[in-house]
Amino acid sequence: MNVEDRWTRFEELDAGRVLGDLDAAELAEWQELSRDFGSDDALDQLAAEVEAVLILEKPLVLPPAVAARLKREFAPAPATNTASKIVIGPWIGWAVAACLLGLLVVNSFFSSQPSTPEKRLSVLVEKAADAKRLPFAPASDSYAGAKGEVVWSDSRQEGYMTLSNIPANDPTKRQYQLWIVDPARDEIPVDGGVFDIPAGASSVVIPIDAKLAVRSPAAFVITLEQPGGVVKSKQEVVVALAKS
Repeated sequence: MNVEDRWTRFEELDAGRVLGDLDAAELAEWQELSRDFGSDDALDQLAAEVEAVLILEKPLVLPPAVAARLKREFAPAPATNTASKIVIGPWIGWAVAACLLGLLVVNSFFSSQPSTPEKRLSVLVEKAADAKRLPFAPASDSYAGAKGEVVWSDSRQEGYMTLSNIPANDPTKRQYQLWIVDPARDEIPVDGGVFDIPAGASSVVIPIDAKLAVRSPAAFVITLEQPGGVVKSKQEVVVALAKS
């Protein structure tokens, strides 16, 4: 599961935690994911306010952090006599709560995440103690200049390739595809995602999009395939190989 999928799952579980409908297994999964992503106390505050709206039928008073964010996002212009609190009537409590939960979770996550693959790679190298680095070597004379490295973390199920001197491709005709060899899992390589090399790029960082969990990768193989990639490669054109 890549970082985006892990975040999506964490978001689902965190919302369930706030609503109090997680079972023991889901709570344990949330606790594991929260070590990477943390949790937003504002969600708990907002849930408490929503509960008060529904039970006590009182106005919904947003937490200060939420109110400030809404003012930044939606206020058309600063007002001279802006109230310190935003108060919303109970008749739209659930609708507002749903929108705010989504806004809070999505905005807080993406505002805290590095915006480029290069920055996310730096974070992975810094924070993942088990991150392994393997150099790429050309797999044929046709790609004799190909070089780079792969960085992969088993615990985070996250990785990146830094590649250079690989010819640009026309995505309408051919695309590069990564394969992850994990003998402990299966003899069939795991699809690591389809990617392109843009024209004029001296070096690129490509996020790995592993379709299945891998725990002991022994090799990473780049092939050239038809547009959209293939389910099983015939390895007719092998570009580069990184192995432990």
